[in-house]
Amino acid sequence: MKLAVISDSHNAYDDLRKFLNYLKREGIHHLVHAGDFVTSDVSDLFAHHPEINCYIAIGNCDYGITLKNMQKMPQVLIDTVVYFELEGRFFAVSHIDGVAERVLKDQPVDVFIHGHTHTTRIDNDQHPMTINPGSLKDGHGFILMNVPSLDIDRRFLFD
Repeated sequence: MKLAVISDSHNAYDDLRKFLNYLKREGIHHLVHAGDFVTSDVSDLFAHHPEINCYIAIGNCDYGITLKNMQKMPQVLIDTVVYFELEGRFFAVSHIDGVAERVLKDQPVDVFIHGHTHTTRIDNDQHPMTINPGSLKDGHGFILMNVPSLDIDRRFLFD
């Protein structure tokens, strides 16, 4: 199974649309967005992809009607800290580094995922692993992770 990871799409509506279409075309059904989707129309994009299970951390720029619309979608799990399990692996997502670690300090976690800095970080030589995919808007691309092996493939193109 593949898990796609992005963050900080900040109004990059066309890139996000292309990315979601790529996931659908490739049969990837799990997506982490580590916050700051921002765009007012983003809920429409996710509504057109009910086949993609989304685990979304609320970023410091995510609020208002868009956030409320996202919270209503059955395929979207969205909160300040999102904790979920896939194939026996445990994932924790927060927009800002350290938040999920503090909230889930007594829970099993294999991978912490963050955004906010717009800088790519992959610390996969420790347990738990820590990932920041960088900003989709700024051209950092995205990460595909194989689950349960946790092997990482960093990608930049999704057309």
